[in-house]
Amino acid sequence: MIREQGAGSRLSWSLIPDHRSLVPDLSYLDRWILARLNQVVAQVTERLEDYDAYGATLTVEPLLDDLSNWYVRRSRRRFWKSEHDADKNAAYATLYHVLTVLCRLLAPLTPFVTEVMYQNLVRAVDPRAPESVHHTTWPQADLAAVDEGLLARMALARQVVTLGHSARNSANVKLRQPLARALLHLEPGAGELDEELLLLVQDELNVKEITFVDDASSLVTYRLLPDNKVLGPRFGQRFPAVRGALAALDPLATARRLRARLPVHLEVAGEEVELSPNEVLVREEPREGLAVASERSLTVAVDVTITPELVAEGQAREVVRRVQNKRKEAGLNLDDRIVTTYQAEGPLAEAIAAWQAFIAAETLSVELRAGPPEERATVVEDRIDGQLLKVGIRKA
Repeated sequence: MIREQGAGSRLSWSLIPDHRSLVPDLSYLDRWILARLNQVVAQVTERLEDYDAYGATLTVEPLLDDLSNWYVRRSRRRFWKSEHDADKNAAYATLYHVLTVLCRLLAPLTPFVTEVMYQNLVRAVDPRAPESVHHTTWPQADLAAVDEGLLARMALARQVVTLGHSARNSANVKLRQPLARALLHLEPGAGELDEELLLLVQDELNVKEITFVDDASSLVTYRLLPDNKVLGPRFGQRFPAVRGALAALDPLATARRLRARLPVHLEVAGEEVELSPNEVLVREEPREGLAVASERSLTVAVDVTITPELVAEGQAREVVRRVQNKRKEAGLNLDDRIVTTYQAEGPLAEAIAAWQAFIAAETLSVELRAGPPEERATVVEDRIDGQLLKVGIRKA
């Protein structure tokens, strides 16, 4: 039973277990979203007590993004798994808890939307609950649940993911195409990632392994260039000497200083010259076979060498996407099981056969077989890497 202590009264929604009894079973993601929720409850309460409604909305907005674009998306497999184990129950209980608290938190700001949410989420399952969200007590922040270390580690993991996606995009490699590895370089003090978060990052970046490297120079080379528009007018005839002195510096050490927003000191004609980080351009050039993105104390590289085995797996993931899109068009529920047939030739057919178990699991297909679509099946025709694919699905 989830219970929220209010000012003088207690609410209970009997169909959902108490989170305190689930603590041993909560994943990193569950504990993280609960930490974010309690953090935001405290901040919104403070803003509204200061009559700062706009500040309260700005505080909630990032949480909504965290919930939908990270927690729910990263928990999809937990939601739709067939067995009702502790992990699935914890995922559903955590999501329900967050949504019902958000209803009450947002009620003064969006009274009508939150009322609809409350009626659907709470009153529909517990008629003993207060008749309206506006009759409930204000949520109280559990500051003991705000694990600052966990929040920092998850922020770092998401930063790695963002840079990894950027690196893939720079090489024009789709996210559904698996890659062999990602390489990470963290400057001292940048933070740390434990095994569970590394597995999450590995899955999100769609790579087979993650390797840490001690030196960013093993991933990229650096070129230091003066900002001509700024330094040309500043130094006039001495500008070529400044450019030469800049080129003579250690590129890696200088790039680190600039990334830390520290100035660079040069000696030009016997005179010491200081250049600010805004006056020097740092060009990164990835090592052969890598695509790289970096930000301050973090550098992420992905190996963009794609083997035939990786190509086949990428094609299987494209098949999954086609089937998932067709599931939505057919109006199937998230956890509906389906029967899937397919027609394909050549390498695409071989890829589907090799990755049949994966495709079936990802699409909740209780049966996946080659052949023409069944009667009354929903059919999709498309091409993957120029190869024709025809898929038929029906509810099992």
